[in-house]
Amino acid sequence: MSLFVLYNNSGVHSGRALRKQLAELYDGKVLGGYPNRFAGICRRQGEPEFVINLGTTEEYNLGSTFLNSRDMVRAASNKKAARRTFEEQGIPAPKLFLRGADVDTFPVVGRTSYHSKGQGFWFCKDKRGVSRAVKAGATHFMEFIPNTREYRVHTFIKAKAMENEERKPEDYVSVKISEKVWQGEGTPDPLEPQKNHQFGWTFLGPQNRREEELDVVRNVAKQAIAALQMDFGAVDVMYRVRNKRPYVLEVNSTPSLSDDNADTCVRYANRILKTLGKLKEE
Repeated sequence: MSLFVLYNNSGVHSGRALRKQLAELYDGKVLGGYPNRFAGICRRQGEPEFVINLGTTEEYNLGSTFLNSRDMVRAASNKKAARRTFEEQGIPAPKLFLRGADVDTFPVVGRTSYHSKGQGFWFCKDKRGVSRAVKAGATHFMEFIPNTREYRVHTFIKAKAMENEERKPEDYVSVKISEKVWQGEGTPDPLEPQKNHQFGWTFLGPQNRREEELDVVRNVAKQAIAALQMDFGAVDVMYRVRNKRPYVLEVNSTPSLSDDNADTCVRYANRILKTLGKLKEE
């Protein structure tokens, strides 16, 4: 066994799609599954050479090379801690408030430390809203940035930088950038602060944007993933046209790869094999 795609419940569809795509591109054996299956296969068949980890945090005492170790996944999964890292390292991001009592500007968005797909979200217009969010579970707050475009930048470590003790933004490459686009009926609600699938938004290709704008977004995504010292991730970035400024929201360690109408999974598989030295760089 040479490659294993490791995933949990939240990444099962992406994990299966990635394993299938890798198997089509790679001559060696490619397996995948949940942590329990992975542990059993390691006992019966031996350790894989490489493990592609989609968002799991179990600990293994193995000699395998992991793309995104458990510590890297943890760094991205704890959104509050990640946003604090962005603040400490000067990564452009919405102003962060670590406690409700610290909020001194409105509106703000309250979030939980661990969340996905729009969960744990509170739009607060005043102190009373902040208090309600804290009681409901909000652990931190961010300045609300209006009138922005939202991008997702899929970003990977370069093969030659895999062994670097200290990763820098220039050690990463962007393999795809998508823009969140309205696909619902009619027009989007201007009073709805969330732009997610539930409210009619989905990620498509950039909508005829200037390359200058996309370069700014790609560069800040590399800064964010370097700050967390990860091997790969999908970085969510807002861009405000008025001041031409990007704002990093978060890094996802379990990117969505199962859309048959998108080429994201193919790009991931190719980049993974290049990073692991199984395909030549172009």
